[in-house]
Amino acid sequence: MERLLVMGTGPIGGIIGGRLARAGQDVIFVDVDEEHIAAICANGLQVDVPDGPFNVKISIARPDEIQGKFDIVFIAVRSNYTADTLKAALPHLTDNGLLVSLQNGINPPLLEKEVGPDRTVGVAIRMGSRRVAPGQLYTDSRGHLYLGHLHGRTTLELRNLHELLNSVIPSEITANILAVLWSKLTYTCLGYFGSLADASLATSCSDKRNRGSLVEFMGEVVAVGDALGARFIPLDEYNPPDLHPRRPFQDRLSIINNYARSWKPEDRKGPLRQMQQGIVTEVDYTLGYVVQEGNKLCLNVRICEAVLDMIRDIQKGKRQLQLQNYEEIAGLIS
Repeated sequence: MERLLVMGTGPIGGIIGGRLARAGQDVIFVDVDEEHIAAICANGLQVDVPDGPFNVKISIARPDEIQGKFDIVFIAVRSNYTADTLKAALPHLTDNGLLVSLQNGINPPLLEKEVGPDRTVGVAIRMGSRRVAPGQLYTDSRGHLYLGHLHGRTTLELRNLHELLNSVIPSEITANILAVLWSKLTYTCLGYFGSLADASLATSCSDKRNRGSLVEFMGEVVAVGDALGARFIPLDEYNPPDLHPRRPFQDRLSIINNYARSWKPEDRKGPLRQMQQGIVTEVDYTLGYVVQEGNKLCLNVRICEAVLDMIRDIQKGKRQLQLQNYEEIAGLIS
């Protein structure tokens, strides 16, 4: 049996790793949140999922307490902690072990620099999830994983990883993981647009000007990915290439209007809960990455830049979560 190390016991690492632990795999978890660690040690890890809540006793350590070598290391921390997490994990990876990114953003290239392309696997996760309380995680969906090497080939190690993950959560191998990650990144960026006020998209984008701002924002994100060569895949919510600015505005607006039918007034998209709790988000490594690459390519990313600056200011306490923020965005377009 392979030894598994899960770096990060949040909504992603905890739910996927918790399923693996419940299935009898040899899993060690690592976290830095003392309250979370204490709750897990005292009561086990509680995972509430639609196919049946479960509680599993797991072994959990702090980064400086990791011992031994592991065949697979899952990186399940926010992207802003990737570098520090790799420093803690790499000494404990076997010579032929896999590094697996269970993260938002485009992190596999960073992992490749450490262990090479055949030992790096990117995973795109379609599963809304959150931490309800210390030691308790929740998702309302079974979830789905896409996994692959950046070079697109299917190695024996990738097949084995797929078999492992697919045994606990529906998974599929893709020859184009970068495209899937970029498609997911457009949705992650949408979450930041929806986190400028304590309101759902149904509320903030009920105004036609704000709905138009969202269309232009998504167009900028997709244009950057397209320029970088990402071959997007369709999401359940929308097909990213359909939102490219080369298409007429009214066509793109129609797509957003169709997607908007699924929005509910009580929904809160993206990292809003984190921001309300004073938790630093991974915006610099997701939306910030889009802006960075867009500027390198001399593309128009002014709406993305404005949203990025607002999120940063909100995190620093320099700006409030308010609908006025959307009016400012709209003012940049008109």
